[in-house]
Amino acid sequence: MQKKRRATQSSQKARMRVVTCLIFTLLLSATSLYALDVKVPDIMHPMKNPKMYSKTMRCPDCGMMVNMWARTRHSFSNHEGTFETCSIRCLADISAKAGEQPENAMVALYTEPEKMVPANEVFYVVGSSAKGTMTMKSKIAFADQVSAEKFVAQYGGTVQGFSATLKMASMEVDKMRAKIQNNRLKKGKISKPTHSSSCALCGMPPANYPANRSQLTTADGKHLHFCSSKCLVNYIDGHKSSMTPKATSWVTVYPDGDYEYAKGLYFVVGSSVMGPMGPEAVPFRKKSAAEALVAKQGGKVIRWSELSPAAILSSSGSLCPRNRSKANTLPNLFF
Repeated sequence: MQKKRRATQSSQKARMRVVTCLIFTLLLSATSLYALDVKVPDIMHPMKNPKMYSKTMRCPDCGMMVNMWARTRHSFSNHEGTFETCSIRCLADISAKAGEQPENAMVALYTEPEKMVPANEVFYVVGSSAKGTMTMKSKIAFADQVSAEKFVAQYGGTVQGFSATLKMASMEVDKMRAKIQNNRLKKGKISKPTHSSSCALCGMPPANYPANRSQLTTADGKHLHFCSSKCLVNYIDGHKSSMTPKATSWVTVYPDGDYEYAKGLYFVVGSSVMGPMGPEAVPFRKKSAAEALVAKQGGKVIRWSELSPAAILSSSGSLCPRNRSKANTLPNLFF
């Protein structure tokens, strides 16, 4: 009886495996047919050799070339100034970092990128088959509802206003960070230092300082690694004549520990926090987080454009690395 029961159970399991395989095959076929059926707009985005749609060369948040991504560019202002970004995603990120809502938001029309119009007057198509900018779900603007709905009929998506689209973009920012980091690694925009890598300024191994390491991607795609933001800033200061607009600086942001575009961050200088080479410029995404460190460790908050060797050495804790307190090093503060 037991043998017969085991044989029956074995037969049932075999049938279940066959059914499961059939269901999987049908689902895969349906997915493939759907993928073949999806239309993609015949519109170049990003653009190769684009016109000078904007005087802003790089997105101040992510570092991408604004003119290449002109179809989704946005401009806006806050108390720090006026910005032009590659996307509504980067507008949302800058706003979250500063802790304030964007004002005077303008957006380029997807099919007429030379035109910038008030963002609260356009109709966004969200989630179509059009390529997104810094997001998996594209968000593109049209001047009127008829044009937006016509696009949806061909390429999918939904139509909504600026407020709803900005809210969606804001919710996606943190969720997309890991994917963006991986994409940057795959495309060679950034690279991780190996144990054989040495700081391009002082010679110390950046891999030994995961809380401080920085890097510079040169115009020809080479990666120069640094043990700290201090060494990166000193290197750039000493090579001003050879720096080109295509060179990109990346620093380790706190407390996340990821590489991030340096120009989009807030830095604390003049604090008692020490790095591998003594006084350090500590990078944060959010201004409020930087201010919280200042409240505990002293110093002040500045932007990348204000950073210099002198600004970093203004630290009240300007001690030789071997004399600094372990309590005030970044790994102990954040990790």
